[in-house]
Amino acid sequence: MVTGRLFGDRLNARFGPTTIARAGAALAATGLGADLLIGSAPAALIGWTALGLGLSTAVPSLISAAGHGGPRAVAAVAATGYLGLLMGPAAIGALASLTSLSIALALPVLLAAVVALSAHRALDPT
Repeated sequence: MVTGRLFGDRLNARFGPTTIARAGAALAATGLGADLLIGSAPAALIGWTALGLGLSTAVPSLISAAGHGGPRAVAAVAATGYLGLLMGPAAIGALASLTSLSIALALPVLLAAVVALSAHRALDPT
């Protein structure tokens, strides 16, 4: 995540926030998804690295976009982020106890894919 944060602003200036948010979320979803499908230790290292790199560029772009929407938009993004931080591990744990950890970890893959597909709605001014 540190690497993504160090280079994210430069990439954002060069390619634009929509492209960076989409690419970051897609990298996160693809990396963790591939890890879950392959199921080996090297795949896990690469998959979780891809998740961290991808989210480290996508999340700041989305938070910046909220700033253009005013205080209510920033509050909504912040509340959603904190809700995910608090509820995410519990939801994954509950789902894992009902199914398996691999299936439960598909939830962040799905959510990152949704962000990748819908980033333009939050970031494009039109």
